[in-house]
Amino acid sequence: MFAVLPIIALIVFWLIFWNRDPDWRSALLSAAVVWGILITAFTEILSLVKFLTFGTVLAAWGLTIVISGFIYYRLIREGKREFKGLKIFQLTPVPAILLGSIVFIVAVVGLISIVSPPNNWDSMTYHMPRVVHWIQNHSVAHYPTYDSAQLVHPPFAEFAIMHLQILSDGDRLANLVQWLAMAGSIIGVSLIAKQLDADRYGQILAAVFCTTIPMGILQASSTQNDYVVAFWLVCLAHYVLSTLPYKKPPTFLVFAIGACLGLAILTKSSGYIFAFPFMVWLFCWYVNRLRWRLWQPFCIVTGTFLLLNLGHYLRNVDLYGSPIATVDYTDDYKIEVYSLQTWISNIIRNLSLHVDIVRYLHLQSFITPITGKVEKIISIIHGFLGVDINDPRTTFPANSYRVPGLSFDENVAGNPLHFFLLLTSLIGFWLKGELRKNKKVISYLLTLIGGFLLLCFMLKIQPYHSRHHLTLFVLFSAFVGLVFSKIANRYIVTALAVILIVTSLPFVFENKFRPIAAEKNIFNTPRSELYFTNRPYIAASYLGAIDFLKTTNCTNIGFSLGGEAIPSHLDWEYPFWALLQENKEQNLRFQHILHPDNTSSRFLQESPYKDFTACAIIATRSSKQEPVKQVVVNGTAYITKWSSEPTSILMKQ
Repeated sequence: MFAVLPIIALIVFWLIFWNRDPDWRSALLSAAVVWGILITAFTEILSLVKFLTFGTVLAAWGLTIVISGFIYYRLIREGKREFKGLKIFQLTPVPAILLGSIVFIVAVVGLISIVSPPNNWDSMTYHMPRVVHWIQNHSVAHYPTYDSAQLVHPPFAEFAIMHLQILSDGDRLANLVQWLAMAGSIIGVSLIAKQLDADRYGQILAAVFCTTIPMGILQASSTQNDYVVAFWLVCLAHYVLSTLPYKKPPTFLVFAIGACLGLAILTKSSGYIFAFPFMVWLFCWYVNRLRWRLWQPFCIVTGTFLLLNLGHYLRNVDLYGSPIATVDYTDDYKIEVYSLQTWISNIIRNLSLHVDIVRYLHLQSFITPITGKVEKIISIIHGFLGVDINDPRTTFPANSYRVPGLSFDENVAGNPLHFFLLLTSLIGFWLKGELRKNKKVISYLLTLIGGFLLLCFMLKIQPYHSRHHLTLFVLFSAFVGLVFSKIANRYIVTALAVILIVTSLPFVFENKFRPIAAEKNIFNTPRSELYFTNRPYIAASYLGAIDFLKTTNCTNIGFSLGGEAIPSHLDWEYPFWALLQENKEQNLRFQHILHPDNTSSRFLQESPYKDFTACAIIATRSSKQEPVKQVVVNGTAYITKWSSEPTSILMKQ
């Protein structure tokens, strides 16, 4: 019930901005930016005094609603605001059906996000564990953990999840953050299409294109953060376009650009890559208009961005000596060799993640899938380039590159039809003289292409790179909608929209980890089992360990997740928190038992961690490691009392 308060605040912000922004979509994006700033501010301020509790978070949002509600009331009294119904378009039946289809897809994905618990790999290892550690510690300060991803990665999406989790006392709303980002992105790209001069059919096609992105549909019901960063970059693109008509950009728009930049980077490190070309575009646009006065908006943007990220930067610098990365992540992701040949290799391999158009359209009974042929062609090209197609300096993990087939896995799914339409729109843009002469459209296109090229230049190719591509597909939605609205009549545009909607439905209903059309689905499977849909073979072990612990009355539980200083991120932590805390009457406390060489082990010498004494230790080891028989912590020996691969429960000897 209380979790609705942040949503009410968002709605009130929207009403406040509506008259200032004539288009309701622009007002909604402005409201979302203020909402994101407040989530960050509330989190960081309350964290400083270790006061992130139900009462303080409830008070913060309650006070926000009261103040914003009073502001809106005063604006109405002064005649500066009036409540008006949404005027999306003067809808004829066809646009109404298309928009209704968008609402249907978004609504079904929203239902999935509420019914299913978080259950993807990253959610189990770091997205959700960091949230529950913060709630337990009443602070987002770094803490002792085996998995540095819980500390070093940008935290905004998890900040938002934490607020919902604190107010709802559980994780049933955790997936809604990504879902809200999906809904906001759909609205945002239709607005960007309008700013690029698309007609209403172009705007609708942009919204349909964004709604039906397979990777987006699959991710929007999870606690990943790729859609959240995509949304903030949509907001950034909108505000950059909004400033272009001005000789001197209004302070409000400049501040909004800085906020969107800061929130994108605070959400995911890919925000640096995709936001950089927008900043270059903005700088080049205004350098001749403002000249030496450019320092004013530059300081506002930089100051806002830094202020939003300052807390996270300081925590990382204190522990790792760097604001954005640790050594192990740099080795895994950063390109180790820079040359034109390796750059071309990365470009081709990134594009190849979206080529299985035959299986996407269910034509495999008539046409042989082209993935094998594409891989052979790419191999031949690499021969000419003199580059190993699986060069470990540009590929992670080693020998992992393959041209993938159709997938319903949110980690690796490609977007073949959208990729084909994107390529078609690029050809259409080149052939349409009206578009080639539009500097605004050219700049927008070059910005998106620049972001893609920068991604290929900086990061090793991974099987999971199509997750990063989600941002590009979302932003390209507006461009695709614009081009087709200029080169095709409304009947063709409508046909394309219908094809996109129909072909997207399998991804809505057959999500690999949160299916609703399968025989075993999220509606007929116990919630405790749904946590393990991604790894069903560990469910019995985890559930058995949890049942055993519930018989011990142990309230201080240690985690020994992997025996190395830096484990391989194979051990899931979050299901233990979620399932052991089902009994709200027990005040459980969890803490990691760390290898002494782990960087975050220094926190074990500080309060309250140094005062923690475990009555039981949960130990997980991979099949390649020896089962744990004994653990010694601060001179106290713990021996195995229960075991089932990969989990053991150790208690005091």
